[in-house]
Order: sequence, then structure tokens, then C-alpha cells
Amino acid sequence: MGRRQQPETVGVLDRINNLPDSILSHILSFLPNKEAVRTSILSTRWKYLFASSISILDFEHCLKNLYEEDVNNFMNFVDTLLFNPRERVHLESFWVNDYFVDDEDDYLPLYGWISTALSRGLKNIGINFINEKVPVLPTLLFTSHSLVTLTLFLHIKDDMKIPTNACLPNLKNLCLTNLAFEDGYSILKLISSCHVLEDLTIYDCCFHSISELNIHNLLLRRLILCFEHVCVRDYDYVMAIDAPSLVYFEYTGIVGKGYTLSNMKSLVKAEISISHFHEVHSERSATQLLQGICNVQSLHLAIEAFNETFFRTRLDPKLVFHNLVELEFHSYYCYRKGVRLVEFLHNVPNLKTLILDLADGEEGLRSLPIPSCLLFHVKEIKISGVDGSKYAFEMISYFLNHAMVLEKLILKMINLLGKDELCILKKLLRLPRNSKKCEVVVH
Repeated sequence: MGRRQQPETVGVLDRINNLPDSILSHILSFLPNKEAVRTSILSTRWKYLFASSISILDFEHCLKNLYEEDVNNFMNFVDTLLFNPRERVHLESFWVNDYFVDDEDDYLPLYGWISTALSRGLKNIGINFINEKVPVLPTLLFTSHSLVTLTLFLHIKDDMKIPTNACLPNLKNLCLTNLAFEDGYSILKLISSCHVLEDLTIYDCCFHSISELNIHNLLLRRLILCFEHVCVRDYDYVMAIDAPSLVYFEYTGIVGKGYTLSNMKSLVKAEISISHFHEVHSERSATQLLQGICNVQSLHLAIEAFNETFFRTRLDPKLVFHNLVELEFHSYYCYRKGVRLVEFLHNVPNLKTLILDLADGEEGLRSLPIPSCLLFHVKEIKISGVDGSKYAFEMISYFLNHAMVLEKLILKMINLLGKDELCILKKLLRLPRNSKKCEVVVH
């Protein structure tokens, strides 16, 4: 037998190392950060090559499953990345937390990293601090000309301070969570200085020393406001919103002192979840809130009322949702909820799809006037929480009798015993319907 042929090695080029640094960095950018960093041990040339390939640095991901003794190695890695002696690293996104911080002195390198990244044109930053004692955030965070996205989630006890010269001219996305502002007007000034802002989210923030929360922005397209865990005493102001480009609006929480919502002609979808805590102004304020969104096309409306006075009468007939074609309605602890729903349908003459639940329902609907949308427009109704109660059958019968162009009725039953469910199912399917096209589907 002849000798095994050896692979030919003479003249073979090292094609990888012959590539320029820019191309190698581009190749490394497709690898996870940890894999890219491992290439630093290949040779002297590769020691810092990975740094220019990293555009996103996420502490949540990097610190996951990291042992305490490895924290110093992680901090050294970030130092090497941001203070690379061979090349200035330009991060695109930086997501920061303080899970590894033990005392205030540990924030010094953290703030140094944030400031360095911002000074090099950082576009997106998210800061999630769980410690209650946090030094004042770097001023550059509120004056950057490169930031496109800013997300702040802080648990600090002290009031948040915004620099007087705050201005983020290229910011498009702003999310503020769990913040308290000693001077409420300072954050309003910051918001108004974001001239290209498109997406604003405010979760459980307190604005002190203001009489009106004024959000005015010509380009704003999405606005989410949540005051679910804000104390009533901290919500002592009127809300004014002027956003002519808004297409999505979400409001959750207690009803405020009053609302002025103007220029919402572009609104497509709104989700409103409001609670009532016996204030005299609540019903009037809630009506103002609905008046401001009357141009919406799709509405999710949830009402949590603790006594009979909330929407105790029909809404003003002048408050008509002419553009509304889809309505999802939920009410909790609400007196005469079925009656209130049917009365509300008089304000939505062009409705096509109705979604609701039958939880906590009671009393009859037979004597109520029939909304015009049921007679001429509603084609699909989805009802959840269906049980064998008299109220459930009465509500379903009401819709089957009066929805003259209904094409599909979808019923989602609650958990029942096998025999009971079968009996109720047969009874539901036998209910008369006045739309010849109507199909009843039971889940």
C-alpha cells in the first residue's frame, strides 16, 4: 500500500488574518458579545479587535448567572471596551442596571461609562436602578444630541432633578417609570424640548408643584399614561394633551381632576382603564376623557367603579363616536353594567365589532331602546364569561334578537362540569336569532 497522501500546506495563505481590521470587525459583529470577546486571546492583533464590533451592551444579559467574584472581571471588560487604547468604541445601544452596586462609590465607574458612551454618539439607553439611594444622574443624559431612545426606571426615594438646560432634540422614544419630580414643570419642559418625540410612556410617576400636566407635541404618535399605583393626593392636577399626530393612546389608573384632550383627529386606537374612588369630580372627569378620544376607531374601555354614582346616567347624546368600529368593554363592581353597556352603544352608531364579558352581571335589558348600531352595523360579537345564569341568557338573547345584520356570535364559556356545560350549550344554540347570516360559535 502506498503512503497516505499528506495535505499540501506549502503556499497556503492565512486568508482570515490578511483581511483588514474593518472587515474582521464586521464579521465579529454577527457573533454574540461573549463569543466576540473570546477572539481577543488569538493574538496581539486580535486583543482589542472585538471592541469595535460591539454595538449593543446589555447589562441584564451580561450579568445573568454571573457569580459575585466575576463582577470585577465584568467591570474590567466594560473598562476595556469603552476605554480601548487603540480605537474609540461607539455603542449604539446601552442598557444599564445597578445589580452589582454595593454602595454609592460604585456608581462612579457606572456614570463614567454612561457619560463616555453618550459623548460618542449613543443612540439608545435604558437605565434600571433598584437601589433607593442613587447620586444625581449625569447631566449629559438630558442634553445629548444623539439620543433617540431614553428609558428610565428608578426606585429612588428622593425626587428626580432635571437640569434647567435639559434638551434632547433628536429623541423619539421616552419612557419614565416610578419617578417623582420635585419640580413637575421641569419634566414638562424636557418633553416639550423633544421636538421629534414620537413615543412617550409615563408609568406611575409623581409630578409635584404643578396644577396642570401639559403634554404638547406635534409629532407624538403613541402616548401611554399609567397612574395605577399613584396616591390620590399626588394626582392633584388637570391633564391637558395636545397631540394632533397621535394614533395610539393608553390611559390606566385613577380618574384625575379634569382632562382637556384636543386635536386627536388622527387617533386610531385607545385603551382606557379607569377607577373611581368616590371623588365628586370623577364622573365629570371621566366624561371629559372620553370626549377627548371621540374620533377613535378602536376602543378598549374598562371601568372599575365602587358605587352606583359612576356613569349613573346615560352619556351626553352629543358625545358620539362616529368613527368607532370596534369596542371592547369591561366593567368591574359596576352597578347595572349590562344596562350601562347598552346605553353606551347609543353613542357608537357605526360599530361593527363588540367584545365584552359577562362577569358580575345582573338584571334585565328587555325594556331598553335598541341602539342603531345593533340594527344596522354590528356584524361580530364576542362574549366571554358565559355561564348558565339568567343574566347571561338574557344578554345573549338581547343581542341575537336585535343585531339584525350579525354574522358571527362567539361565546367563551367559563369552566363548568361536563353535564352542565353540555346542557347550557344546547340551550344556547336553540336561542332564536333574527339575522339569517348569524353563526354561533361556542368555545
